Amino acid sequence: MAGQFGNVSRRDRFEKKRSNTKAITWFSIIGGILVIVIIALIIFGGKDQETPAVMDDQEKNETEDFGQDNKVEIEENEDAATEDNSSQPDEPDELELTEESEEKNEEQESQSNENIEKFEVESEDNNVSKAYKGDWLPIGTEQQGSHVTKFDKNSQDWQEMMQAVEVVTGIPTEDQITWWFGNGGNQTVEATVSATETPDKSYRVTLVWVENKGWQPTLVEELIENKYR
Repeated sequence: MAGQFGNVSRRDRFEKKRSNTKAITWFSIIGGILVIVIIALIIFGGKDQETPAVMDDQEKNETEDFGQDNKVEIEENEDAATEDNSSQPDEPDELELTEESEEKNEEQESQSNENIEKFEVESEDNNVSKAYKGDWLPIGTEQQGSHVTKFDKNSQDWQEMMQAVEVVTGIPTEDQITWWFGNGGNQTVEATVSATETPDKSYRVTLVWVENKGWQPTLVEELIENKYR
């Protein structure tokens, strides 16, 4: 009976040991599976979480860059518009344009008259030492309306006649000695003048009025004797 008890005890211990071994094996398997699952979650789950963050950063950078590009383009357009507006001068009024146009025409006519080639002509007057003509242009005028010849030294007509004399004689208006101004008929004037520095040398200049264009010199005569002196 004692032998049976001993056999039972050894059998129980063996069964118990085998049960423990199986339990340990299952626990090891389960633990290994859990470890694999946890590692997989860490690896794949972490990547899924990081990817949106990276995408967000990229989208944010692209958005910022796009916004900066638009801002720069808008600023450049505004600067260009400002520059265009600032570079455009104030438009002159019609009166200023008319005055500038008249001054420009007078200047061009004066320069043209300076370059006119003169040619000598014969004179029937024995008191003339030399006579010459040229294709002079009208000097321009500030007068408007129907023209009436005026010999008033304060009139615009008188000033323009002296300017026409200056063109063909080279004597500035302020240096002219006016010996005589006379009406030659049919909007024609004859002027006898000298320079203040050379009063012994006198000129007789014939002027013709051209409507809306002013006085036009047609003949210059150098006098031998000035009967008006």
